[in-house]
Amino acid sequence: MSRNAVNRNKRSPDADYAGSHQRSWLWGRHAVLETLTAARWPVLELWAASELPPSDQQRLAELAARQGLRLQVVPSARLQQLCHQPDHQGLLARMGQFPYADQAALLTAARKVTASGSPGLFVLCDRLQDPHNFGAVLRCCDAVAADGIIVGLTGQTPVTSHVARASSGAVNHLQLFQITSLADGLQSLRQQGFRAVAATEKAEGSLWQTDLTGPVVLIIGSEATGISPQLLQHCDLQVGIPMLGKVGSLNAAVAAGILLYECRRRNQKGASE
Repeated sequence: MSRNAVNRNKRSPDADYAGSHQRSWLWGRHAVLETLTAARWPVLELWAASELPPSDQQRLAELAARQGLRLQVVPSARLQQLCHQPDHQGLLARMGQFPYADQAALLTAARKVTASGSPGLFVLCDRLQDPHNFGAVLRCCDAVAADGIIVGLTGQTPVTSHVARASSGAVNHLQLFQITSLADGLQSLRQQGFRAVAATEKAEGSLWQTDLTGPVVLIIGSEATGISPQLLQHCDLQVGIPMLGKVGSLNAAVAAGILLYECRRRNQKGASE
């Protein structure tokens, strides 16, 4: 292989930084305002288009001041130069690292749910790699008021601007726990009385016949390879969604939405009987 070929295949540190810097931009009116109002995910810089109405600029300046930020007002074209997105809607924020909670916080949250007597519902994401899928799963979790979402340190797409936008802002309202070992975290929750339920198209049990009442940890697997064998061996149940048409499976987000609502429906039905 020629030296030129080697140079073409090697990424420079500057290119890596540019890619990381690009992923840190959050754009769009709803996404940025939701994040500023929640004041949970650290905002490093806040930019607004000078074409925005003065009332909007005033509101943004007030929200920025609460977080110790200076609102930078520039022409709309400058925002597109920064984020390379034409649909920025006049608002742009450069984000810091997302504030995940750790395993100790996960156990504390599980104990609180157990002590309250409510049917707890956690979701464990096993190496979801598509940001839009992950964001859609988070949106479903918010819709059913899930108690928390658990992700690993490796193989999992992090919370980025694409995830935040796909979640429709749900990342600002959910408890996200990032832990070193998903298997250890799952075992800890089982010790707190939660049943581990694996969503897999290979399951013999159908959703229609499966008992999903009580505290549950719902496991959603990788889009490419599904749930890892290590996690499957710790599961109490494996459940599949009946597929009545010609297609054999659903994507992770759609499957998560169906299963999460079924968990909530079963527990509400049980409480009313």
